[in-house]
Amino acid sequence: MKHVFIVNPVSGRGKALKVSLGIKKICEEEKLDYEIHYTNGPKDATKIAKKVKGSKNIIYSVGGDGTLNEVLNGVIGTKNMLAVIPAGSGNDFYRTLSKMDDEMPLIDVGKVNGKYFLNVVSIGIDAEVAKNAEVMKKLKVPTSQIYNASIVYTFFKYKFKDIEFSVDNTRSKNKCTILTICNGKMYGGGYKIAPEALLSDGYFDVYIVDKISKPTLPFLLGKLKKGTHESLKEVHKSKATKIKFKCDYDLVCNVDGEIIIDRKFNIKILPKSLLIYNNKKLINRFMKEV
Repeated sequence: MKHVFIVNPVSGRGKALKVSLGIKKICEEEKLDYEIHYTNGPKDATKIAKKVKGSKNIIYSVGGDGTLNEVLNGVIGTKNMLAVIPAGSGNDFYRTLSKMDDEMPLIDVGKVNGKYFLNVVSIGIDAEVAKNAEVMKKLKVPTSQIYNASIVYTFFKYKFKDIEFSVDNTRSKNKCTILTICNGKMYGGGYKIAPEALLSDGYFDVYIVDKISKPTLPFLLGKLKKGTHESLKEVHKSKATKIKFKCDYDLVCNVDGEIIIDRKFNIKILPKSLLIYNNKKLINRFMKEV
């Protein structure tokens, strides 16, 4: 069994790069068979993961949710395990995974327009916040404030979307504020969008938020931060295995922190299709070396 670390050196403004130095030290101390690979650009992590030969290897994503999504798309369909070292700015999937006690859980994976995801797919104001977070990073906003700054920026620019969607066999059309399909519990750097979501139940938790006035958006986002939004009359929750939505113009879709722009989206769940290596003791050792 080989431990293969895929490091995005720019994740967390260099945090992942620092973590990789500790990884080398610990692997040598523990006499592990290991490799460390560094990405140079988009899709590199997927390419590296696909090149790992053999089975039952552990492929570590060292970075944020975007890096993790790329590694996932290289690991899925193989007999290798995926592990997460949270060294990005959001690390939202790991916030859910870290609450699981099982060291090797078999978890659900989502698929949207041919792309696999672990955590969340969303459209609406939250997706555009995720897209504009990249703008904030370029402006060198402090890492802890990237999402808050993006919220303010998006607030003034956002236009509500007319969307047709079907959740399993129920069809509707709505000018919604948010449409979010959740496998994990959190997004946006700790917003508790799906407080009861489970990674291995075979269902997405789906949230549709009706159009609300812009002055009430901060109130909604405050509720989302605490995970108390389900009590609002504008919030509709359901569980589903298949979701489709479309629009007459391009939609910004947030897929685990990565952005897809399209007019039609087809999403389904693949129950218990990925084996995770969730050795929290070892992961914490890697992180403490920073």
